[in-house]
Amino acid sequence: MVYSIQHIISAIGSEKCNLKNPEFSEITWLCLDSRHVFSPKETLYFALKGDQHDGHDFISEVYHKGVRNFVVETDYENKEYFKDCNVIFVKNSLTALQKLAAFHRKSFKNLLCIGITGSNGKTTVKEWLGMMLTQNRVVRSPKSYNSQTGVPLSLWLIGESYDTGIFEAGISKNGEMDSLANMIQPEIGILTNIGEAHASGFQSMIQKLEEKMKLFRGCKAIIFPADDGLISERMEKIYPDKKKISWGREGNFLKWTGTEKKENKSVLFLEKDKIPFSLELPFNNEASLQNVLSCVTLLLYLDYSTEEIQKNIRLLHNLDMRLELKQGEQNSILINDTYNADIQSFTIALEFLGQNAQNRKKMVFLTSFEQTGLETKVLMQRIANLLTDAHVSEIHAIGKEIQTLNKYLHGNVQFFYYETTEEVLNSIEKISIHDAAVLVKGSRKYGLERLSNVFSQKRHEAVLETDLQAVGHNLRFYSSSLAPQTGKIAVIKASAYGSGSHELATFLEHSKIDYIAVAYVDEGVDLRQKGITTPVMVLNSSAEQWQDCMRWDLEPEVYSLDFMNKLQTFEGEKSLKIHLKLDTGMFRLGLLPEDISEAKKIISQWPVNITIASVFTHLVSSEMPEHDKYTHEQVKSYLEMYDVLSKGLSYKPKKHVLNTAGILRFPEYHFDFVRIGLGLYGIDVSNSFAGKLEKVHTLKARILQIKNVKKSDRIGYNRRGSVLQDGRIAIINIGYADGLMRMAGNGNFSIKIGQNLYPVVGNVNMDLTIVDIGNNMDIQVGDEVEIFGKHVPVEKLAEACKTIPYEILTRIAPRVKRVYIKG
Repeated sequence: MVYSIQHIISAIGSEKCNLKNPEFSEITWLCLDSRHVFSPKETLYFALKGDQHDGHDFISEVYHKGVRNFVVETDYENKEYFKDCNVIFVKNSLTALQKLAAFHRKSFKNLLCIGITGSNGKTTVKEWLGMMLTQNRVVRSPKSYNSQTGVPLSLWLIGESYDTGIFEAGISKNGEMDSLANMIQPEIGILTNIGEAHASGFQSMIQKLEEKMKLFRGCKAIIFPADDGLISERMEKIYPDKKKISWGREGNFLKWTGTEKKENKSVLFLEKDKIPFSLELPFNNEASLQNVLSCVTLLLYLDYSTEEIQKNIRLLHNLDMRLELKQGEQNSILINDTYNADIQSFTIALEFLGQNAQNRKKMVFLTSFEQTGLETKVLMQRIANLLTDAHVSEIHAIGKEIQTLNKYLHGNVQFFYYETTEEVLNSIEKISIHDAAVLVKGSRKYGLERLSNVFSQKRHEAVLETDLQAVGHNLRFYSSSLAPQTGKIAVIKASAYGSGSHELATFLEHSKIDYIAVAYVDEGVDLRQKGITTPVMVLNSSAEQWQDCMRWDLEPEVYSLDFMNKLQTFEGEKSLKIHLKLDTGMFRLGLLPEDISEAKKIISQWPVNITIASVFTHLVSSEMPEHDKYTHEQVKSYLEMYDVLSKGLSYKPKKHVLNTAGILRFPEYHFDFVRIGLGLYGIDVSNSFAGKLEKVHTLKARILQIKNVKKSDRIGYNRRGSVLQDGRIAIINIGYADGLMRMAGNGNFSIKIGQNLYPVVGNVNMDLTIVDIGNNMDIQVGDEVEIFGKHVPVEKLAEACKTIPYEILTRIAPRVKRVYIKG
């Protein structure tokens, strides 16, 4: 839907307006992030103030990308870019955004609006309902857009052709639900459950539940699990006169009378109006069963038949709402997003393509879109504009509804059309993806994962997944404890602890990290060659490498008098920034207290184009409370040495002492920078932040063969392995040459297959490992197994191998395929 700038002013109100560009007066897109600008002529940028960033600081960047419509707060003073812009001044930009979303939502009075909240399962229930409501034309929140800013962007997608809207509402503290409820205005509410997730912002579970229930104050009906006594009691107390539709063993609308489970599926036995029926599901875990029951209850309430519900359940699958980056054939990189096709997710996918393409040719394989509420011509124009803005040079379009896209493309773009995915697969030999950045994006029904599999580089089947969304979460967690002026140095040495430095550096650069730290000069050179422009600190360089550092704009750590003396011969027109390392008790690299006087003399003799960017030290035991006294002594020594060194300089070098473990334990020592290493990857060596960090790495393999064995059999090398009873063993394609240490063998460690853990039998071999799967007949050849990840922490494997997580991660061999995913 298109709004005029005057229409938007009347919707949100304003303190004053400055309308100078009538050519840019029609708005289609809302933008909250300077990195997410598409179709700038139709975009309205909201400058939002957050805990870590102020959107007003990025107005220049947005302006230079072509945007000329802005919502800014009245105290914003730098107006140099507003001479040819339409600017709306408001007291609070977030409030203005939410007012606009509420106004847009109210414009669709006949929309059946469903609001979903709960501690877990919101996104799954929303997505499954989108698949199951086949009689309805559904618009829904993209992915997990359920926050104070995500909900407005979700509601903005509502259009004339939809009759049903499904929107999530997520909160993290008391007082947040009012604004979400005012925007969504649901007619039917769904509460999935109540649990410990995101509980830190509430004084009690009751307070948290009651805050979530505010979403339902305008609802005609509320769906919830009856078997949770607290939920049932609060529903009756707070909404005694509303229609309450509950499911469960005590459900008043849908009774759950039993379950028959198998390894990968289950049968639910249900009863409605005292009439029994059953539904077969492609899942058996408890969370999925409960999520399905929320969906089934709504469909029954909307008069779907049990036969149609069973038919639609077959459409369901475990959600994989992630952008996946991996190495492709012909030296390409491949982004796989074969989950859905809509404007919002396509915009996100194109942005991810742009982040990672560097100088590669950009290719897109794209299917027809799902229901968008737009006329075909308008939709094709929008898609074409997005592709043009993203500088895509080759497009392969799949599906009848998208065949007219070629009419609206601009510039020199190659366009190929196929009616079905099979036609693409049959033409695969004619398609060159050499050195390209390839996005495969489409609706699930087209089965584009087949195309993605063809394009993927064929390698060893063991995979190390790096979850970039989890990295972002962990970065925000540590950032939340820092003052805005404290910078962040991301330590990605040792190939980012096994993840791959370039890919992670690209993500961190996009996240506006202040510094990247690597171990060696060649690692820094590699990042520069691949397009990374963020300042790079080199932790283990030598004096002989200063020319490489100068050439590639790298900033070496200088740690000895000898190194400092050699820098006196530094020659060159460019400047060289260095970081001076002090040894305050680690007894590794660094200047000792007795070196400081001589170091100061040497600094005075350096060429003027050498600058000390920072002076820092490394704490020995910041994670161990029993060594806190020593930590404070280290910092005291550091500050004394810093004061001596900095006297006489015409500037003050930056200070930093804290590594990951010290950031939350010693806020008084945040200084100018903090260094985040293992914490980025969700590993808490201090054991202080349970549940607050997300695991980034998942190591996976597959089952190659299954055999029947007897209890009397001796298995593997040296006949060391045995099983507790007659049963089955699975041979998986990972061994110590891949990084799974031999100490994990002989029952010391268990591997996750399906929903259960199974012990390793006998020795870990070079390329293979044997697992005792008992008498489980549902496990099959080709099944995926998890060595460590979201369900089996890497710390468990480290404990079994009597080592630390650092060693486990850095041992993962290069032959293990790296895959990068982003939610």
